[in-house]
Amino acid sequence: MKKWQIGGCLAVFLLLVMAAAGKAAAPVYYLNDDVAMRSILSGAYTGTPDGHAVYMGYPLSALLSALYGLTEKLGLFIPWFDLFLAGCILLAGVGILGGCYKTGEKPWMRVILALLGLAVIAGLLLPHYLYMHYTIVAAILAGGALLIWETEKGRALPVCLLGLCYLVRSQVFFLAMPFLGVAVLDGLLEAMRRRRRERQTEGDSPGLMAWACVRLRKEALSLLGLGILILAFWGIHRMGYGSRDWQAYLEYNDSRTKLYDYTDFLSTDWYQERYELLGLTREQYQVLTHYDTLLDQEIDARVLDRTVRRIKDLRGDVVTDEYLRQCVEAYLRHLRYDGRPYSLVWAGCCGVLLLLLAVGKRWDRLLLLGALAGGRSMIWVYLIARGRFPERVWVSLYLLEICLLLGMLFREWIGSRESVPGGIRRFLPAATAVLVLALLWGAAAIQLPQTLQMAETQREKQEQWNTLAQALEGQEDLLYLMDVFSAVAYAGELYGRDPEQIMLLGGWLTGSPLALQRLEKYGAPDAALALGHGQVCLVAAGDRDMSWLEAYLCHRLGEVRLGVQETIACGSGTEFVVYKLETARAQ
Repeated sequence: MKKWQIGGCLAVFLLLVMAAAGKAAAPVYYLNDDVAMRSILSGAYTGTPDGHAVYMGYPLSALLSALYGLTEKLGLFIPWFDLFLAGCILLAGVGILGGCYKTGEKPWMRVILALLGLAVIAGLLLPHYLYMHYTIVAAILAGGALLIWETEKGRALPVCLLGLCYLVRSQVFFLAMPFLGVAVLDGLLEAMRRRRRERQTEGDSPGLMAWACVRLRKEALSLLGLGILILAFWGIHRMGYGSRDWQAYLEYNDSRTKLYDYTDFLSTDWYQERYELLGLTREQYQVLTHYDTLLDQEIDARVLDRTVRRIKDLRGDVVTDEYLRQCVEAYLRHLRYDGRPYSLVWAGCCGVLLLLLAVGKRWDRLLLLGALAGGRSMIWVYLIARGRFPERVWVSLYLLEICLLLGMLFREWIGSRESVPGGIRRFLPAATAVLVLALLWGAAAIQLPQTLQMAETQREKQEQWNTLAQALEGQEDLLYLMDVFSAVAYAGELYGRDPEQIMLLGGWLTGSPLALQRLEKYGAPDAALALGHGQVCLVAAGDRDMSWLEAYLCHRLGEVRLGVQETIACGSGTEFVVYKLETARAQ
């Protein structure tokens, strides 16, 4: 069969697998960040599809919003955002499975490698289709590119996958670059080994170093093409966010990220009586600590930067020898106790590859494996030290490295038939194949049930959100501003519609031209003033104490109160309360 025929068959097969999995367990999102971007692209947020999804590259987000706009004009609803993310997983899966299959030189080897590829998909990719987050989708794209780079000679597909990774989540792309460097060096070392054997059998031929330079030049051209592609994407993204309003928002969002992601502001109440030391009023502190930042337009990038500086001054220099030692200990504890089954797959792949390299006396690749282990440890410790180590980050790191290790393992497994001594050669490939098969399918057996359970829990929560959204749909002229922490537990379903009447009071869209555009419809520059409009209500979970907000609104607007308009029961003991701002005369 031709390459395109093999790829087509694999694509159809994986599409059927994903469809069956989606039918058995409806996919959901891991966090509401994906849904926020989808609501922007689809037009649910502002009423018009918009390409400024912030965390995605503008070339991609502009295309998706254009597709939403086109189908909307045709009277159709097609979930382009969800289909794109699912398509990314499908494309990476096809590339991985195809790369594994074509690596084998004999039919029985292709069968074994295809089974290994299926195990990778079942254990590492499919769970993240059922429980999806765009950051991990980007890691799947980059991981697939690394594995294909190791197993195939062609560079077009891995370059395309890395380009898509950059568009989906640029931070993951840059995180993958050290691993790509390892893949390039590993390929060069393996090619040089094969060239030495060819020279021994063929006699006179061009010098090894001259040949290595030619080989390295070919890889450099592929990397140059990737660099040009990324530079073009970056330029288009810069143009898409080139206006003064968007530049001001990006500055604000960067400051917001520094406060909430890189300090302990939300994780402690230590600042509750020290807010003045941060340069904040009590009202500003209440808004920031409840994350309902859309309430106050005066809290801008300057205020946030000052708060971050004051926190650092109060906490002092935390980067000490003792702190670094604690970070290293946290890293070692994570390896030992957390991250399963990813940590087990990673350790197993390292162990099997180490065995193959040692038996084959591949000292050059052993050094490269040691450098990889040291480099990954530095990356992990750095992220732990920065306090930026949520689950989606370490899962992404595991996916990147496991895919790279599998590619190195497949390459060495094929080469071990030539490099390993005769007595061992007969059973070593088969033994390691059985080990890796058991490892990957065991990981799939652990990961899939865990993912299904988490997805089911999320779907149960989503039913509560759907009940709320349906109850609010009847009031089409109203805007419901929702307390952020009341909504944080709810992410969203794939292939669904987003409620157009609900707008979060905070989050990363605060300060964006899109949020301001929406509030301008009610003649208000911020949410506090918008609540005074007759068509704007507040929604919060029934167990949330909103007395702080009432006090804040009194400070801003005078004698007002939050009057309860409706209580909506959403099942499982969960209630949401709809409030309306009332003046003193209405009391």
